[in-house]
Amino acid sequence: MLLLKKLTKTRFLAAMLSYLLILFVSSTLAADWKVSKQMSTQVIYSDNLQLNNTQIITTSDKKSESDFFVDVTPGLVVTGKGRRINLDFAYSPQYIRYLSNSSNDTFNHRLQANMQSELYKEHIFFDLTATAQQEVIDSLAPSSGDAINPTGNTQTTYTYRIAPSYKNRFGRFVNLGINFETNGVFYSDQGGDSIGYLSQIELSNGSALNALIWGINAENERVEFTQNNGTENTLITEKPTTETNDISTSLGYKFSERWQLMTQFGYEKNNYVALNENNSEHWQFSGTWTPTTRTTLQLGMGYRYFGWSPILELNHRHKHSAWTVSFSRDISSARNERLQNNVYAFKDAFGETVIPDTGDQLVVRPNTAIPTSAIFISSHFQTSYAFQMRRNTLGTTIRYTLREYEEAGQNDETFGASLFWTRKLTGLTSSHLALSWDQNKRDAGINFIQPTLIAQSTLTNEVTNFTVDAGLSRQLSAHTNLDLQYRFLDSDKYTENRVTLGLRMTWSN
Repeated sequence: MLLLKKLTKTRFLAAMLSYLLILFVSSTLAADWKVSKQMSTQVIYSDNLQLNNTQIITTSDKKSESDFFVDVTPGLVVTGKGRRINLDFAYSPQYIRYLSNSSNDTFNHRLQANMQSELYKEHIFFDLTATAQQEVIDSLAPSSGDAINPTGNTQTTYTYRIAPSYKNRFGRFVNLGINFETNGVFYSDQGGDSIGYLSQIELSNGSALNALIWGINAENERVEFTQNNGTENTLITEKPTTETNDISTSLGYKFSERWQLMTQFGYEKNNYVALNENNSEHWQFSGTWTPTTRTTLQLGMGYRYFGWSPILELNHRHKHSAWTVSFSRDISSARNERLQNNVYAFKDAFGETVIPDTGDQLVVRPNTAIPTSAIFISSHFQTSYAFQMRRNTLGTTIRYTLREYEEAGQNDETFGASLFWTRKLTGLTSSHLALSWDQNKRDAGINFIQPTLIAQSTLTNEVTNFTVDAGLSRQLSAHTNLDLQYRFLDSDKYTENRVTLGLRMTWSN
């Protein structure tokens, strides 16, 4: 176990050192280089630090305990955009000191590093991504929605992606793309650590064919897992390797700048544990409508070995609003979800470039998949709307996820909704209010998968959380802000009231 953790940290450190080396060497190539140095210090009071059951039923239930603690989070944000390289880097180590019980003191790494580079003009490209963030181990166990409370249900997840690619044009008729990728997902406490290898070759139409769209694609992905530490599956032994192969051809026609139709046919061969046959032909038909440059709607339907696979994607932007809607049903896994997560955002809901505030408490998603190698069918719906006025910004999100585990016959289902409102009260003072509601359900199948870190007494089939966040922020100087925040959490078995007084400092070039 200790050797595994050392190897995990070594892999992640090696990836980070490689990234920093490239960052340093290529920094001179960036035409627009920006650096933001940040420091956040917070004093926090919680009346239920460990989220113990506030509805005492038995003498074995622990009473809620209050505590003061200090959160110190320095941060560094670096962005660079040049002729052949784009860089986005944000890192913030978070140190939490609990005054009543120092044994719970925590040090969290929080990282988002993205790089896209063109090594040889129009031919050779190199992309790299690395992340570190805190996540819940089990969505049904106690969680406050961030990494503050020492419940034993939070761990750090590290990911990296290294992706070289080659592109070439054969005249104006055919384009060639060859892509390789290696990636890794590692967990600090429990879960199936893994390394993946992806190779892809694609032929597509060139610029000579403006209306006719065609493509041929072949792809192979292999994922090697270590022993799945800290999880149980009552009947199925962890499979150390999964592999997927797919070959497909696509054909479409662009009728105008507004209308486009696409069809796709192919065959997939999968090598992973499932209750049913998972090798078969697949097809997909979709249409795209682009009435303006700010609006795109895609509707479609596909069919794979697990059944129907609908497609819905809507993106609409106005001068003061942005609306997105999406639905998909596809094969996924815990590692795939981690690889797609972003820790810090460098663009807002309106597509404008922003500098992330590394001192903010990052959301620990309550609907995280159990960290095993199990493959599941993921049905995901989400819609978000944001509206911006001179002094006010409003936004809401509704989401739904259903995970149907292939090998366990187990379903995880999550619903969620959130609403936020920020208002500029004066030139130096602003306020914010946020409401969120989440419900997580688990329908245990014949081969039940569960984390073993969480005590059996805490496991349940359904958990509902409701959270209210409210606060004021006052700008004291050009580089300093004073924040006062209140947070209320109401779950099925526990509640928490939290008050935070914080000081944020920022220096940018």
